[in-house]
Amino acid sequence: MQLSRTDTHPNIGDAIDGRNSLRLVKIRLGLTLIAVALLPLAALAPLARTALDDPRPAQQARLSAQAERIAIEIQREVEALRVSIEEAAASDAVAGALGAKPTKKQIGAATSQLAGTIGGAGSLIETAAIVDTAGALRAAAGPDSSQLLLMPLPDPDGPQVRPVPGATGGLTSLEFAVPILGAPGSGATGPTPIGTVLALVPIDGLIRWANADLASAADRIELTDVSGQFGTAVTDLTSASVAPGSMIEIQTDPSVLTRGVATLETPGLRGWQIIASAPQSVLELPVAMIATLVALLALLIGFTFWMARKIIAPAAEMEEQRARFHELYMTAREAALQDSLTGLGNHRAFQEALSRMVEQARRYNTSFSLVMLDIDEFKLVNDARGHATGDELLIEVGDLIRGATRGADVGFRIGGDEFAILLAETNVDGALVVAKRILSRGLEDRAHGRYRAPISFSAGITECPRGGTERLELTAQADAALYRGKREGRTVVNVYDPELDRGHVDGSMRSELSASISAVIESRGLSAVYQPIVHLDTGRILGYEGLVRVDPSSGFPHTGALFDAAEIAGRVLDLDRAALDVVLRGAGGIPNDALLSLNVSPRSFE
Repeated sequence: MQLSRTDTHPNIGDAIDGRNSLRLVKIRLGLTLIAVALLPLAALAPLARTALDDPRPAQQARLSAQAERIAIEIQREVEALRVSIEEAAASDAVAGALGAKPTKKQIGAATSQLAGTIGGAGSLIETAAIVDTAGALRAAAGPDSSQLLLMPLPDPDGPQVRPVPGATGGLTSLEFAVPILGAPGSGATGPTPIGTVLALVPIDGLIRWANADLASAADRIELTDVSGQFGTAVTDLTSASVAPGSMIEIQTDPSVLTRGVATLETPGLRGWQIIASAPQSVLELPVAMIATLVALLALLIGFTFWMARKIIAPAAEMEEQRARFHELYMTAREAALQDSLTGLGNHRAFQEALSRMVEQARRYNTSFSLVMLDIDEFKLVNDARGHATGDELLIEVGDLIRGATRGADVGFRIGGDEFAILLAETNVDGALVVAKRILSRGLEDRAHGRYRAPISFSAGITECPRGGTERLELTAQADAALYRGKREGRTVVNVYDPELDRGHVDGSMRSELSASISAVIESRGLSAVYQPIVHLDTGRILGYEGLVRVDPSSGFPHTGALFDAAEIAGRVLDLDRAALDVVLRGAGGIPNDALLSLNVSPRSFE
């Protein structure tokens, strides 16, 4: 279809041409962009800095980062303390204090071992003790061992960290409990715990140590048991006050806290939270400045809206015309690729889809199957019951194909009574199931449909890339398997077999087809038809597309079958020359000012 630009809608002819309207759109768009860019810079620049410098989001981010960092440091330090206490629990001196009657020397050695653990470089341990399995204290080091829980481990097979509540409530310390193992042969499955090393670490000291290298944004840090069982430990920090800005007064509201939260994954404290909090920073905007800001924003929005309407009007009209052209094009394309009787794709659509799927199979290493089927004794139905009944039979076959295939599969009517199905991501076994399902539904009685009598057909199947990787090769293979079924008695579905179908595809088939094509050319069995090319808006004929038709008595049911046979037999160039000769001989009646479109195969064009 060819359209003249002078025949389009008169109001937007220039716009489609890319002249006055598009130039006006560009100018207006440029002015709008300049206005949108300059107005905020010129009028709102004094307020932009204050909006960007709002301390509340930054304060929230700093508190969250501080809480996360403290949580990481606490987890790291708890692990280091556990290792230190485990080393002490594994020493002979500690085990010596748990004998039946330990000597003063053994008790002193154990106490010295505990004191060394407490006094280690950077150690946060305040008090340490050794208790036996009954909970009796054997040795202790540190200022006050009365805060220790002195309870055996609930799980004696591993170290634990457990919170210690204070005398007046809340949390004050963490107690580390590490089992002391006996001799290697003391248990049936391994060493048996003979006691526990307990170590007390103050929570306040642990938090301050974890926060030591950080620029504190918080006034206080909380270690909270979210289950509510143990409560909260609070560490008070002193943070520097924020200096007021030069234009906007920055204050803090003690009644509203900004918080940053991080969750611990430390054994014994898993799920507990570190909360860093500080009074929320507040901006005080002068009333006059707020009024100016609102007025300028309203002016900017109004101006932008007005300019946008001026820009959108011609652009919307142009888009409407473009959408109309696109709709007309898609309608014409669908009509050119669709079989009007069955609603399936036509022969041209089949060739395009098959070429596309072959290319995808090569590029992405995928597979698909091709099913070609031919209705048995279709000519007898036409002759005995009329062409109207034959059309109903074709429509029913199209419905059967649609009802038995998936959404990704595509069916085509490629000839008078010939159909093809492309099955994506399907091997020959799956294609065989689909073809037999269609055949079974066609042979059985149907309560609905235009044609309710039994429908018999023969079908041939091949697969890409296992069977072949060329379009013509695949169609020849499926066609060969189909006609083997015709020779074997019809009503059968065959998969292409190189041994059984080789003669059909390679030797005799090509010779027979070549002879048939020569007979068509020599007997002038081609006739020309001229399909008008019509301007859809005005109905004016712009030109004609020269096509050829083949006499059905030649053995070829339609022109598409003739050209397919020419490709298989290698006679495309000869057939193209004969077709062009027929079209040009009959073109004398076409007006001199009309177009004449000719079709040439890619091979002949090359």
